[in-house]
Amino acid sequence: MTDRMHINWDIIVRRILDQADETERELVERWLTEDEMNREYYRKAKRYFDRYYTGEESREVDVEDAWSEFVVYADKSPRKYLWRRVMRYAAVLLLPLCLGLGYWFWGNDSLDTAVIPGGIQIEPGTTKAILVFNSGRQVELTDSSTFEQAMGRFKSEEGKVEKSLKPVEYNKIIVPRGGEYNLVLADGTSVVINADSKLSIPDRFEGKERRVRLEGEALFHVVKDAEHPFVVEMEGGDVTVLGTVFNVSAYSEEVCIQTTLVEGSVAFRGKGMKEVRVIVPGEQVTYDVQTNSVEVEKVDTGIYTAWAEGKWIIEGKRLEDIMKQLARWYDVSVFYQNPEVKDLVFTGDLEKYSSCNVILDIISMTTNVEFELKDKMIIVKMK
Repeated sequence: MTDRMHINWDIIVRRILDQADETERELVERWLTEDEMNREYYRKAKRYFDRYYTGEESREVDVEDAWSEFVVYADKSPRKYLWRRVMRYAAVLLLPLCLGLGYWFWGNDSLDTAVIPGGIQIEPGTTKAILVFNSGRQVELTDSSTFEQAMGRFKSEEGKVEKSLKPVEYNKIIVPRGGEYNLVLADGTSVVINADSKLSIPDRFEGKERRVRLEGEALFHVVKDAEHPFVVEMEGGDVTVLGTVFNVSAYSEEVCIQTTLVEGSVAFRGKGMKEVRVIVPGEQVTYDVQTNSVEVEKVDTGIYTAWAEGKWIIEGKRLEDIMKQLARWYDVSVFYQNPEVKDLVFTGDLEKYSSCNVILDIISMTTNVEFELKDKMIIVKMK
């Protein structure tokens, strides 16, 4: 019997497209006779190519890359694969996401999908936030212009007070779970604030520093000003920059703070660090607030900034960490019926603005994990 773990995905593709030679045809046929799971994935793969493949695509799909990008790991070592025999054939299920074709089998009654029971759709987050002034007054923000209008009214109301006599006050932008928000600060710095995050900003930049306070995650495009460094203050440390593009993740429930530098230069100092760590573009500093340990490594910065552009690029990430991200964006809670599934590690590209059902279906269809939805709680369990 053929070892299913070693059949190449490109052979299956050639068989579907009727381009395989006789040896490859026989290999696929033996693979199909082994069990129903193989036949199920083959049917779905064929359905996809019947729908979308014309032979006239503008770019050639590298099937080996398609598989390797979406392989599921058993741990953080790329040499140990979980559900390897499934994922080697399951890349086609995720291939439409890579190609921007969407969730190709959604709504097709002829295909067996892992739809969450109950018919409940979990929709993605939206642009929303609350601006809380130092005085306690609150303004609901629905787009960037709302923030500008609110701040304009505030400045107009405060205009009669001499600035030099009035202390700097901090206002807070609260982005709830299921939300995100973009804004431009008084100095021209733009900020994209992720779900379940808070950014405190001064009513004006005054003095030697431009200082803001962050709890959660945000992507900053800082306007350069050599005489007035920009400082992002967090509970566990500070990031100081002159002008740069960087991402900061500092959620209060996480033990680590991560700063990822895209452009420019930043200096990070954790509250338990004696010296600052300066990183260069393409580097990430991770600081453990419990042990005060710090690590700097080279990374693909696109993985850590893709969330601000409508995607999640996942590389070797634990299911528990993925579910935390989904919980913030879709405003749901997560319960693990089988705690061991938390440590399963995944790789893949997901569309942030898709329904959560689509995301969960993709994970369920390609692993031995399934999901059940009760009200606003996702129950995770082994099949």
